[in-house]
Amino acid sequence: MRLPHIVFAILPLLSGITRLYAQTLPADTLTGQVVRWQQLVATSSHRGTSRMVLDGATHDLSQLEIKALTLDTGVIVAAYGSEADELIIVKDGELDVSADADQRMLGPGGVAIFAAGSKYSLENGGQTPVTYYLFHFRGRGSIGQGRNDSAFLMDWSEMEAKTTDKGFSRQICSRPVHWLTKLDMHATTLNPGQVSHTPHTHRAEEIILMRSGNVEEYIGGKYYKASAGDLIFLPSGVPHALENKGTGTCEYFALFWLQ
Repeated sequence: MRLPHIVFAILPLLSGITRLYAQTLPADTLTGQVVRWQQLVATSSHRGTSRMVLDGATHDLSQLEIKALTLDTGVIVAAYGSEADELIIVKDGELDVSADADQRMLGPGGVAIFAAGSKYSLENGGQTPVTYYLFHFRGRGSIGQGRNDSAFLMDWSEMEAKTTDKGFSRQICSRPVHWLTKLDMHATTLNPGQVSHTPHTHRAEEIILMRSGNVEEYIGGKYYKASAGDLIFLPSGVPHALENKGTGTCEYFALFWLQ
């Protein structure tokens, strides 16, 4: 049976819309790199300071924006529903986070995750400034329906540390958000001289955020130094490995995602 003429008339239109949509998506702009904390430019505002850490698009994300924000004492920030999924990691100080009728004080290493559209508030009620990383994620596919809308809040002290042959491992979360079917995050503690693993590749893109120590990161045939506060971006399929070059332990967050 032949398709009605109207179907053949619509098909070219749909094809054109698909090509237009593809052209409007940003190209993959981020390469494997280490972003050094000491080289970030701080911009002052009425709330404190802001540092742009990373901004661009990846193989799986139409937007990946990471900022380091410092709130002065007494500052309150209210978020009224971003179109992106958001992740917060506290660097220094104590951040009071309120979301979904849950209120938690997150200290250094504390983590908060909010699906797109979530409403939450942040407050620095302490006596010193608080600094945190704010991640924005947008996938290249369609935003999910019926995925996990609940906020996720966890302080570093609540993360169970399991002993490994190289140090410790803390599994933080593995959950869906609106743009991503899976957001996986853990923290690793490496003893001096230990290597995370031999150079390897994987399909998922990955971010490593240094919490303490001094390491050397292998990325696609080159070696890069990294220390506390630095961020490492690892594209899909690029060989990588991390070695603790310091005299003490090092700690870092490892984050990857799937659409």
